Amino acid sequence: MFVLIMTHATSPANQKKMSQLHLALTEIMGEILQRGFHGTADLEVSVQDGTIQHIRRRVERVMK
Repeated sequence: MFVLIMTHATSPANQKKMSQLHLALTEIMGEILQRGFHGTADLEVSVQDGTIQHIRRRVERVMK
């Protein structure tokens, strides 16, 4: 007999947000890891009661 234990990490809402988080990180890395990029990148995750609410991404370029 198998019992499926639902945790916050495996909830449908968090699974969807985790996919979005992976995609955002991949996109940011593709943008910043190239010659000529100078600046900062932020990936912010807002969580409430163990559930991911919002994902914010920022890329700021320094003009040289």
